[in-house]
Amino acid sequence: MRFSKIKDNDIANGLGITMSFWTQGCPHHCKGCFNKETWNFEDGEEFTQEDLKYIIENINKNNIKRDLSILGGEPLCPQNVEGVITLCKEFKRHYPEKLIYLWTGYTIENFDDIQKEILNYIDILIDGKFEEDRKNLSIKLRGSSNQRVIDVKKYLEDDAVILYKLS
Repeated sequence: MRFSKIKDNDIANGLGITMSFWTQGCPHHCKGCFNKETWNFEDGEEFTQEDLKYIIENINKNNIKRDLSILGGEPLCPQNVEGVITLCKEFKRHYPEKLIYLWTGYTIENFDDIQKEILNYIDILIDGKFEEDRKNLSIKLRGSSNQRVIDVKKYLEDDAVILYKLS
């Protein structure tokens, strides 16, 4: 897996402060995407054990409560999904109480078996491609109104899409 960047303190991609991790490479190429620099699978850096260690060791840096946000690029494309699962699994092993947000252009109903595995480790899923004609910058955590903010734990319990209650 390759990644574009890690931002230690992000207030735009989560509810509260998060450490945000951008995967590199995206097959969707949504019109109007604000992260076009993450499309190319060859750019960015290879994700290493040192990068994983950095995230684990710095999530609580300066006693700031942070959750983890995973964006892209496309975290759940074939080139990234296994690395993202490893990241989430290891993060939850150390911090089971912290939230993991994940943005994907895929919809949960169309996840393949490998993509479904990520649901065991994340808490909030924002699914659906960005659609420029449905762009709405006033809605939390989404860029367009077709995207959904899904409560993953409730989805797993009820086997139905339950939207996360945004305050």
